[in-house]
Amino acid sequence: MPSGSFAKLATVTANTKRMGAVTAGLSGDLAVSIASLKCLPLDPVTPEVAMMAGIEAFAEVLHTMVEGGLDILEGDVFYVGSNSYKVRAVGEWTWRPTATATLTVLLEEVK
Repeated sequence: MPSGSFAKLATVTANTKRMGAVTAGLSGDLAVSIASLKCLPLDPVTPEVAMMAGIEAFAEVLHTMVEGGLDILEGDVFYVGSNSYKVRAVGEWTWRPTATATLTVLLEEVK
């Protein structure tokens, strides 16, 4: 359960999808992994953050935060409205020892 402060800031609803299992050498279709996920509004990252994550096209890289403990992995597809983004990196972030853990998620726009 997110903290009251985080819940007030998490105003965006998103979904994640993950590739299905590989069968006979063919990868499966994308399947919903998490539905109706609440996150912070998507913000662009600085060029320095993009470079640290090994992403060269920093102009199309965004950042958000979600409740900690969720099953979000690099390579998942993150949907916000009609826009889709590839998850490039996920990391835990806690701003103080007693706060609810959150995940910071770097997203790259899918073209």
